[in-house]
Amino acid sequence: MSSNLVSTSAVLRAATKLALTLALALSPACASSGPPARTTRPSMSPEGIELVVVAQSCTQSSDPDWQDQDLAEAVVEVHVSNATTAALTVRRNDFRLVTPAGDALRTESWRAAEPLVVVGGGARTFELRFQSHGGLACGRELWLDPRAGLVVGSKIAPMEPVRLFPGRSRAVVGVASASALTLGT
Repeated sequence: MSSNLVSTSAVLRAATKLALTLALALSPACASSGPPARTTRPSMSPEGIELVVVAQSCTQSSDPDWQDQDLAEAVVEVHVSNATTAALTVRRNDFRLVTPAGDALRTESWRAAEPLVVVGGGARTFELRFQSHGGLACGRELWLDPRAGLVVGSKIAPMEPVRLFPGRSRAVVGVASASALTLGT
């Protein structure tokens, strides 16, 4: 009988972790973006490309069974202005979100591999989504690094990272006891 109790408890913990992960994964559609709590001024390239973080949301879930391994997701809304006469190619999959520990998180944005084009004299706003277990914390300073993500012609536009300090939009706390989770009965 005790093996059934252990098995049921393990199943309930696994179901709780799955529910938290799904809630966080589906939360960008529900979470509202707002301006970062604090950010640096826009980053400018010598050619006249401007990069600025205009909004962000950050959600973080904690699970008592996974100490220091919070699942966090940051959605960063970015505005790019192209003051050049040439077209600017935005390669979103080349952007990184750098954590205080030095981790460079790749974007997990939908269709990030498809480049965006900003015509000469134009501007465009887009979102980047980043997710991590343990490396990303909503209450700590982050750096949005465009790396090779902005290209004019065949030349990468050199840009400094934009520093931001996101406020926590929403925290999801794990269920501490198995009895708090009810499976469909």
